[in-house]
Amino acid sequence: MLILYLCGGSGAWSQPYREAGYCVEVVDLLRCRDVRLWQHTTARVHGILAAPACTVFSYARNRYEPTEAEYLQALSLVDACHRIVLAQKPDWWALENPRNKLRRYLGPARLEFYQWEYGDHGHKPTCIWGEFVPPMKQPKPRTKPSTFGTQYENARLDDAITPAGFARAFFEANP
Repeated sequence: MLILYLCGGSGAWSQPYREAGYCVEVVDLLRCRDVRLWQHTTARVHGILAAPACTVFSYARNRYEPTEAEYLQALSLVDACHRIVLAQKPDWWALENPRNKLRRYLGPARLEFYQWEYGDHGHKPTCIWGEFVPPMKQPKPRTKPSTFGTQYENARLDDAITPAGFARAFFEANP
């Protein structure tokens, strides 16, 4: 079965699907494939994971108001993801972004969670929009402090990657 991973970056969210033998096609700039220019596949798409860049919408950037051009650029990625969903008609789809200003454009998320609610160490509040089965939360006590909002670059990069516990729980709820 084919899973499209739009704006996939690290590939972390799709890892459980790859491990289970699904065909995962990643469409992102790191692989020189702009989601806005992607040509739709004729293959049947089972599911779509989308994780468009969040920096423009982030509350962490409150000290810097993005320009209108930056907002339009970021929204063009979100729009491209939605257009691919409409064209491919997958069984399920999900679009992820931290809880942020994107809610102004997409409305309330189907799922909001913190990383620790799926056994991961982070505290980043995250939203998922789409048509999917929300994975059951199984909170575990945090064993180390969150790195969310710290000044260390590596900590921010860790928070930007889909946590493994959530990725596994999402896969189990949406095989």
